[in-house]
Amino acid sequence: MAGIFIQEDACLVCNACAKACPTEAIEIAPFKTCIQCFSCANACPTGALTERDGKLVFNGTKCDKDGACQKACPTGIKKVDGRFPYSKGHCVLCEKCVDICPVEIISLPGKIDKPKKDVIIPNEPIAVTKDCVACGVCVPECPVDAISIEDTAVIDTNKCIYCTICSQTCPWNAIFVAGKKPQKRQKNIKSFTVNSEECIGCEKCVEVCPGSMIEYDANNLSIKLPVACPACSLCVESCPVDVIKLEVEYAPSKPVTEDGLMWLEEKCTYCGPCAVKCPTGAINVVNPKGLELPSKKKTDKANEYRMCIRCGACAIKCPTSALKMGKIAHEGKEYTRVEFNPSLCNECGDCINICPQKTLELTGEANMPLKGYCVMCLKCIEACNKAKKEALILK
Repeated sequence: MAGIFIQEDACLVCNACAKACPTEAIEIAPFKTCIQCFSCANACPTGALTERDGKLVFNGTKCDKDGACQKACPTGIKKVDGRFPYSKGHCVLCEKCVDICPVEIISLPGKIDKPKKDVIIPNEPIAVTKDCVACGVCVPECPVDAISIEDTAVIDTNKCIYCTICSQTCPWNAIFVAGKKPQKRQKNIKSFTVNSEECIGCEKCVEVCPGSMIEYDANNLSIKLPVACPACSLCVESCPVDVIKLEVEYAPSKPVTEDGLMWLEEKCTYCGPCAVKCPTGAINVVNPKGLELPSKKKTDKANEYRMCIRCGACAIKCPTSALKMGKIAHEGKEYTRVEFNPSLCNECGDCINICPQKTLELTGEANMPLKGYCVMCLKCIEACNKAKKEALILK
């Protein structure tokens, strides 16, 4: 077996490889790749998928879309849908994923073997490593304004609440909290464009790109941008004529620690019972039909999950101490939760503005003027288990 090998512990979760793959043979976080076991070819009843000289070859005109190849795939990357060429997820050894990876951690064993990248995680409360490119992406994401940019990102430890949002968001894996590798936030590059007519071909963006992912097009005196990348925006900032535009949408950040209420993205079907059951509105789910539960806000998004991660930003910002961080015990173990005193709330909205998950909102009700904070009652887990999804667990 060969296929595609990705060094997961060093991955930036930039999805450049997945975007570059012409057959959709890569999925990132959770990781799925074609291992070229040829199970799909062996299962194909029509000869649409065959093995030829150690490669998978596909003939779309022979595919009857019965899904036998998908069922036979041991990694779950193979898929059959209504988009031509119908059958996807098989590696054709085109090497595009290897070429596009900005940190060179993708191999095609037996054909292209990249050396293992050393991942050294500082054993400190919070640390910025030499991989920081001073892009500033982390600055606006910090809920307590604890980050500034000098030659690198600088953390004000007097302000920092160790919520890990900076490390989850950092495009180049340069920030670590509590000596642990963060769960990276998924991001969607909504648009990444260059105005070729106004580009002066100075190549400043080419020079500044940490991953060498921007190419100079000498024929047109312009540049060629990658379809996907870590999205650090250094190219945008360096452009002297402001012709590069980048718009990025980040998925919600993950829980602050590995302990407590955990959401398992790979098991979630965005069905919503957890949000409906939550007594404090700490979970917002946008299901595939575009309905947000339990909030009545209109949205055109699909498959979004937001929940209070108990980071403590709201409690720090609250001017009246209506919000505080407390503790609760479950089965002999103590967990962090958010505690709210309605009688102290002046409905100023400071907590809403600072909440990184955007779950907090004022209700206008005198007895419960605020909702969206997690009290660790675990009713969401009960609802999820009743729906037989097991996407919420207590660790």
